[in-house]
Amino acid sequence: MHLKQLKYISFFLTVVFLNGCGIFETRDPESPQNIRSTYFPPTTAEIVIENTEYAIQEKNSENYNKCISSFSYNYVPDSRSQQNYEIFDHWSKQNEKQYMDNLINNQEGGNSSAVLFLDNERMTLYSSDSARYTADYIFVFQHNRTNLPKSARGRLTMILATDPDELYYIRRWEDFRMNDTDFTWSEFKANFSN
Repeated sequence: MHLKQLKYISFFLTVVFLNGCGIFETRDPESPQNIRSTYFPPTTAEIVIENTEYAIQEKNSENYNKCISSFSYNYVPDSRSQQNYEIFDHWSKQNEKQYMDNLINNQEGGNSSAVLFLDNERMTLYSSDSARYTADYIFVFQHNRTNLPKSARGRLTMILATDPDELYYIRRWEDFRMNDTDFTWSEFKANFSN
């Protein structure tokens, strides 16, 4: 046999072998991932607020977590929640991520709505690298727990400051109950923290 014939036979046997293994067969398409991601580099304090709103609307816990400082973070719940939930004694960025992951895992159907409405917003610049943001909020998340409201309302205050990377993050987040009957964001966090 000539060398040329050996190459053809070798090529033919390789094709037959690979074809028998199913390598050339088409596969079933994978389900598309429905995670949307709108996130802008937080070069200003205002962008952090926008990123937080998008993360909630898109139910994207990674982007939500990227809004919170890794350098220094402090969450202060409303006073009633502080008394009722021990978890707030040592609340951290990791608790924020766990809460949001749990909330997303308990959503009511795949296309359930999530939205953050902000009103009476005020941004006060402290310096070139920090600001104070206050707003009334309504936080809505269609979850599947029947014993809890699907919306929360209150007032929040955030201290937004740059980390060593010179980008802005939430350093301090305070939650306030506006009416005695309101279910606050702190109560959402406590109930979905584990």
